[in-house]
Amino acid sequence: MMHREDGITLVELLAALALSGLLVILVSTVLTTSLFAFGRVNHETQLRNKAITLSSTLQAKLKNAVAVSSSGSGSGGSFTQFQADVVTDALSEATQTIRIQLNGGQLLLDGVRFSDETLDLTGTTFSKGSNDLLLNLRVALKNEPKVEPIYLFVSIKLVS
Repeated sequence: MMHREDGITLVELLAALALSGLLVILVSTVLTTSLFAFGRVNHETQLRNKAITLSSTLQAKLKNAVAVSSSGSGSGGSFTQFQADVVTDALSEATQTIRIQLNGGQLLLDGVRFSDETLDLTGTTFSKGSNDLLLNLRVALKNEPKVEPIYLFVSIKLVS
């Protein structure tokens, strides 16, 4: 006489639930890790783009500088604020004075915030060489402490 079994046993059901649970945990861990990595990379890319934009804009503002005078000196000849005389008309050699200052992690141009409000420039310094202005920019995101800051070193030749 043959005995026919229909359905599954309790042990088979528990084994299937345990394997399903492990599979769900594995998939959720991979998904969560991927989402965190995507967020970090997205913030790093955002920071890099903003830092490059800030650096390029500063270079454009100071590209025709003929003289730089510093104030707010720090250690090693570096300073946190300066004035630059920039040629505005090459024919008449007319100049305009631009004041650049670091204040509370923000960069101010003639007293007006010049840097993006989401950036923290604490640690940025300026220094003057014999014929150039050196910008040592330390750019970080204010609300993302896990994102490493970016350091940009820019040399701007003074017009003779």
